[in-house]
Amino acid sequence: MKIGLDIDNVLAHTFRDLAGYFNKHMGLPGETDPNEVVRIMREDKLKMVSYWFTTWRKRLLTQAAPVEGAVETLLEWQPLHQLVLITSRLPLFNRQTKEWLNKHGFPYHELHHARELTKFKKARGCELFVEDNLAEAEILADHCRTVLLVDQPWNRRPTAKKNIVRVKDWAEIRAYRPDGSASKR
Repeated sequence: MKIGLDIDNVLAHTFRDLAGYFNKHMGLPGETDPNEVVRIMREDKLKMVSYWFTTWRKRLLTQAAPVEGAVETLLEWQPLHQLVLITSRLPLFNRQTKEWLNKHGFPYHELHHARELTKFKKARGCELFVEDNLAEAEILADHCRTVLLVDQPWNRRPTAKKNIVRVKDWAEIRAYRPDGSASKR
């Protein structure tokens, strides 16, 4: 089976580990609502260009920790499935992304960079996709049999897409079976 996976907040604790730096760079108070951060990322393009350039220069994305259970699950899946990583990170981060993946032992067959809300173009043929962005998941749901949506504060609005399944962590992702049955782990 071909499985598509996002990186940030699915494989990497990007939001959690970079929130302090993001808030400082943007002049925000220490504890900022995650929905406000997402709004800024989508609407304030000029500030985001500065943020992404500084993040690249300081190699901040290489400092995020892996999400618990992600490496182990992908190591288990890798011999049986084609693992396609599709990230909204700018191509500028390609080398740093590959370094981070290798440093933490993530197996994968392909790595693609795609602009936000266009991952479906690289996800052709993926039966399963793991994502944390609800808007992206809703688009992917039209192209993939199942989309597992990793529950986050910024993606909690309801969706009408029946093939989007909300999961809380990699234990639930690993146990998921498309027919609705539980894994025998």
